[in-house]
Amino acid sequence: MKEAIPIAEIGKHEGKEVFVRGWIHRTRESKGIVFIVLRDSSGLVQCVVKEAVPGFKDSQKALMESSVTLSGLVRKDSRAPGGYEIQASEFKVVGFADVFPIKDQQSTELLLDYRHLWVRSQRMTQIFKIRSDVF
Repeated sequence: MKEAIPIAEIGKHEGKEVFVRGWIHRTRESKGIVFIVLRDSSGLVQCVVKEAVPGFKDSQKALMESSVTLSGLVRKDSRAPGGYEIQASEFKVVGFADVFPIKDQQSTELLLDYRHLWVRSQRMTQIFKIRSDVF
């Protein structure tokens, strides 16, 4: 099995093939290409999955918070979050997620009902990291 690298270290591997795993943070599709913003505990990276890539059909079906692994070539792209993107050569869904119930501007009551999902948001993750450093 390949060893996954943390997303925060993607910049060190520019021009090289990498293996990453994480959760889908956001996805969009355009003319035979799926753009996936992938996150792990260290950060975010944009991934491009083209039609010829094994697992392309799964990339079209995968929803927010689906667990995935992918291999691909790292390249610099100023438009991508973090400044780098991965051109996928292989994409695999480890676990498909259900439709994500939290939308923008939700009530505090609903957010507390879905607390296990709410803590995955970028804001909550940043708060917990700061809190951890302080303690």
